[in-house]
Amino acid sequence: MSLPKTFDAYVPSDGKEFFELAKFAPKYVPLSELQAIPLEKAHHSSFAFAQRITPPATFVHCSRVYFFGLGMLYNGFPSQTPGVPQISAEELVRRWYHCALLHDLGLTKSPEALAHPANAMTFELHGGFMAYDHLHSADPRLDPVQVGDIVQGIILHTSTFHSGKSSAVAMLLKMGTAFDGLGYDAFGPGSLSFLQHRKTVQEIEREYPRGAFGEEALDIVATETSRKPDCLMSHGMLDFIPRIAALKFLVPPDEVCE
Repeated sequence: MSLPKTFDAYVPSDGKEFFELAKFAPKYVPLSELQAIPLEKAHHSSFAFAQRITPPATFVHCSRVYFFGLGMLYNGFPSQTPGVPQISAEELVRRWYHCALLHDLGLTKSPEALAHPANAMTFELHGGFMAYDHLHSADPRLDPVQVGDIVQGIILHTSTFHSGKSSAVAMLLKMGTAFDGLGYDAFGPGSLSFLQHRKTVQEIEREYPRGAFGEEALDIVATETSRKPDCLMSHGMLDFIPRIAALKFLVPPDEVCE
């Protein structure tokens, strides 16, 4: 199985419009195939930086989000829509890895991260500024459009919009984090059943287990809302946190998946 050569560079920000445009079908893609997609030296640098800064279970969440995003690209993410600018699969994956692995840098108690001048801002901005600094040093070849797309996706990934456009990278992050945090029932019973094949998800969860992600989420939210009462998370996301904390598996390990 192979990826389409290009994808829509911009998609509707509104979820209903996006899903009407997309043609998702949950095809089984082995995790080994997703892991075989080539990475660059700068990607390994982002992996090491995120692993150092991000809480352990949250860092593993970032890895799962990366693979769920790839699954969306295999399963019907909008491509070749008439009149819509296209982004090559290679370039999209290049940006997507950085965005997925770095998206929770601001959810941290790391002294290194808390020493960053942006540490008093809501975690999306704090993490976005750290990602911006990191990318310029990790891969000076990235131009302002590439860096801006990655960082803007990080900054906006907890925000909801009902008009306008999102970049492919930003939408992958919104959908990937929603799926990993809330599962197949994210927006109602079975609402995302069409998005990811259960066997692929099972393989991803086996390789990148959820562990203490729920406990970390509760602790991080308590810290974030205490330190920053005006944080973006307080504007609607708090209702989802107990659901994220309660979710132990997206697919139970003993479930038979065809």
